[in-house]
Amino acid sequence: MCTYMDEQDEIKKIDSLILKYLEQEISNEEKVELYRWVDHSESNKLHFKELQELWLSTEAILAPEEETQKALQQFRSKIKDYKRSYFTRRKYFYYASQIAAIAIVIFGIYYLFIKESRPEHFSCIEMAVGNKGCITLPDSSIVWLNSGSKLTYPESFSSKERKVFLNGQAYFNISRQEKHPFIVETEDMDIEVLGTRFVVKNYPQDDLIETALVEGSIKVYFPKASIRPMTLNPTEQVVYSRATKKAEVYKQDDSSIYHIWAQNKLLLRNCELTDVLKKLGAWYNEKIVYDNFSQDSVYVTLTVRNEPLTEILQTLKTISPINFYFTNDTVYITRE
Repeated sequence: MCTYMDEQDEIKKIDSLILKYLEQEISNEEKVELYRWVDHSESNKLHFKELQELWLSTEAILAPEEETQKALQQFRSKIKDYKRSYFTRRKYFYYASQIAAIAIVIFGIYYLFIKESRPEHFSCIEMAVGNKGCITLPDSSIVWLNSGSKLTYPESFSSKERKVFLNGQAYFNISRQEKHPFIVETEDMDIEVLGTRFVVKNYPQDDLIETALVEGSIKVYFPKASIRPMTLNPTEQVVYSRATKKAEVYKQDDSSIYHIWAQNKLLLRNCELTDVLKKLGAWYNEKIVYDNFSQDSVYVTLTVRNEPLTEILQTLKTISPINFYFTNDTVYITRE
């Protein structure tokens, strides 16, 4: 009996941590504890995934706000009830109560969509500032989201097209389907592909929207401007200004500069200083303005993970002739 009660106490504690995590109210210490628990076993990972999916389902963007709040409250009650209840009956009663609680929420959401005649059910994934993450879409395409980015997509794509909506920056690796184009919608630019790798940058606070092609082919549309659709070739980037409603196409020698931020770590091996600064700007998603150091023959070997940009620049300053300073949202690098 004691062992069983201990198990229930642990489950109550973990579910409480999951709720805090989903509501973004979790502390760093609690987050570490939760991550360790999730990584401990496949069953723990499954439990976390089920609660996360249930949470996302209560935030379906097509549901009326009042009804969505009711479903959301049911989910919260499921977790918070653990703090008030102890199970003294046999173990299957505990699991039955969990299944019943989940069924109530799912049935409620299903009823809402049937009642409102809305066949699509959407999920919304949002990255907190300072975090990056990777998700798999219903068609097995993979998307990396950068800091402060949000992606909205249906639980299942329609028979005609695969459409998602992006705020922020994302790197898309899209599975090819000839008869089902993949469309990324933003406020001022739409991107259509069949299957390829590309990057879209669309932060609402920025004037510029950018789309860059890594491989394959994409077609770019401008619904709010009188600009003809553009087809990009690999390593090309189109930059659209909300202010001027004009678009320009640029080309990079190295397409990895577009999606380098999506890596787990940045490896710089004997790189020329100007190239290092360019890649640091992409990695940190920061605007870095610098002098031309190509004449100085300074080469750098460096590994970057989650260190603050200031720390990396301070390290560069000790091994190369540079100074740096920040002005508003721009980093300036000058010769020492």
